[in-house]
Amino acid sequence: RYNIIGGLNPNEQEDIYNSVALKISQQKQFDVRDFQPVYVSDAQFETDFSLKQFKNTSRNHRLVKYILSKTEKYKYHNEIDLDSELYTIEHILPESADENWGDFNQDEINRSVYRIGNLTLLEKALNRDADIRSFPEKKTFYQQSNCNVTKNITIYYDTWNEDRITSRQANLAKDAKSIWKIQELNQ
Repeated sequence: RYNIIGGLNPNEQEDIYNSVALKISQQKQFDVRDFQPVYVSDAQFETDFSLKQFKNTSRNHRLVKYILSKTEKYKYHNEIDLDSELYTIEHILPESADENWGDFNQDEINRSVYRIGNLTLLEKALNRDADIRSFPEKKTFYQQSNCNVTKNITIYYDTWNEDRITSRQANLAKDAKSIWKIQELNQ
């Protein structure tokens, strides 16, 4: 919530964690509310998540894989091994898309391609076959996936454009808010 999605400076977070760790090592009582200063509210987290982009780096690929696999487990009770190379990150709107791909102009492509609403998990072989195909063609590969987060794209979206990416990202944000919640700090 704080670092990855919120993009906040970890210095304050480190101070709080050190303080709590010190209490634990000294066998003193601590309260989970000691973490309150670095706990991003649900509303702020959902807003931040709804706008989040993950540029194409190996660290971000791992983060996206983690977020989407946790969403898969939360919603569908389907465990995905993060260390497995079976799943890769699929850009629904391809990274190499041009204005001939779907209903996107170049500004929309630039704003949308790295948003998590445009990313999904897809088996490596299916991802290779989906490549830069059109959205209707990609849907046939998504339907074959064992990942429900991906398969459901074919159910809920008949077209793919900037509004659909925003909609999917908002839905993912709602799930993420529940997944990464500390109930005692939501008061």
